[in-house]
Amino acid sequence: MVSALRSECWSAAFRRHIRYNRVPAGERVRCRDPCQAPFETFDFGMRLPRDAAFKRFVHNADFIRHLLRAHPLPGLDEGQIAELHPASANIVGPDLSQRLTDVAWRLVLRDGSLVWLLVECQAEPDPTMPFRMLQAVATMCFDLSRDPPVEYGYTATRVPRVRHLTLYSGRRQWEAAAEVSEMIEAEEGGLGADAPRMECPTLDFRNWPDPGGEGNMAVLLARLQRCATPEALCEAAEPLGGWASEPGRADLASAFASWITQVALHDLGITDAPVSDNLMEVLDMLQTEPTTWADRMRDEGRQEGRLQGREEGREEGREEEYEAGLERERRLLLRLARIRFGSAAVGRLANLLEGITDTDLLEEIGEWLLICDSGDALLARVRQS
Repeated sequence: MVSALRSECWSAAFRRHIRYNRVPAGERVRCRDPCQAPFETFDFGMRLPRDAAFKRFVHNADFIRHLLRAHPLPGLDEGQIAELHPASANIVGPDLSQRLTDVAWRLVLRDGSLVWLLVECQAEPDPTMPFRMLQAVATMCFDLSRDPPVEYGYTATRVPRVRHLTLYSGRRQWEAAAEVSEMIEAEEGGLGADAPRMECPTLDFRNWPDPGGEGNMAVLLARLQRCATPEALCEAAEPLGGWASEPGRADLASAFASWITQVALHDLGITDAPVSDNLMEVLDMLQTEPTTWADRMRDEGRQEGRLQGREEGREEGREEEYEAGLERERRLLLRLARIRFGSAAVGRLANLLEGITDTDLLEEIGEWLLICDSGDALLARVRQS
C-alpha cells in the first residue's frame, strides 16, 4: 500500500516541492516520506523550457524598453531611461552565499541618476516570492554599498535605487502578496512599524489587460500567451512578420520563434510541431497548419492535465472516466492522511475532498500532507482553498 502511495502521490507532491525550490532539471533528489520508508530517488528530467524561453526576451534591451513602456513601474517608465546596460545577475551576499536573479539591468536615467532593475521569470506560482525579492534587493544594495558607482556621485552610504519585477508566464493564478509587510504578522492593535516594506510588482502575462500597440514586443508576447486556439495564435502572431527582418531584430525574432514552437503550441496540446528559431518559417507554419491542428484537437478532445508538464489526451465525452480518476486521487489522499495523521481527520477531510474537482488543487493537497504538522492544520488549509 505504501509503495502505491509513493508512486501515485508522493512523487507528484515532491515534484511540485522541487519546482518551488528551483531544483534544476535533470538533478536527482533523495527524499523520505512520513512513514519512514527507505530513501527514494526522484529523477527530474527535462521540462518544457518555459523559463528558458522567457529569459531570452528579458535579456534583450529593446524588449525591456517595450516592457516598461507598456507597463511602467511606480516611479520608473521607459521615457526616463537614457541608457540600458546589462549588469551582473550573480549577487553575492555578505556570507559569500550566492543569490541569483534571472537578469539585472543598469539603467541610466535622463536626470543622471542610476537604477538597477532585477527581473525574475516565473512559470509556477511561488507564495514566497516577496521574501525572495526582498533578499535580492537587499543583497544588491549591500553589493552596491561595497562597490558604489562613485562616478555618478554614489557612496557606501548612498546607493542607487534597486527595483525588482517578477514576470509570470504560468497558467495557474498568481496569488503572492503585493507587499512584503503583508506576509509578516503585525503586533495586535499596532501598525507593524518594524516590518520591512517593499512593493513586489508582478506582471502576469496571461491576465495582463491589453494596453494596445501593434509594435510593442511585450504586448505581442502577452497576446501569444493568452491564445486558446491555433487560429487565435496565428492571428496574434501575424504582426511579428512586419519587423522580423529589420536590422537588429534577429535575437528577438528567434526568441519569438522558440516561444511559439516550444511553449505556446505545447500549451494548446500540440506537442509534435517542429521546433524552429526561424520566425518566418514559424509564421508560414502557423498560416498552413491551424486548421489541421484544430481538427485533430477536436477529434482527440485534448485537455491539459497536471502541471507536471504531462498532457493527457482523452476522447470527448469521457467524463465518467475523468470522474473515476478524481475519485482514485481522493482515495489516495485519504489513505495517506490516515497514515500521517490517523483516522480522526479522515472523515472531515473526505467531506472537503468530495466537492473538489480541480486536479491541480488535489495535487497541492498532496503536498500539504507532507508539510502540515497536524490533521487540523491540513484541514484548515483545505478549507481556505
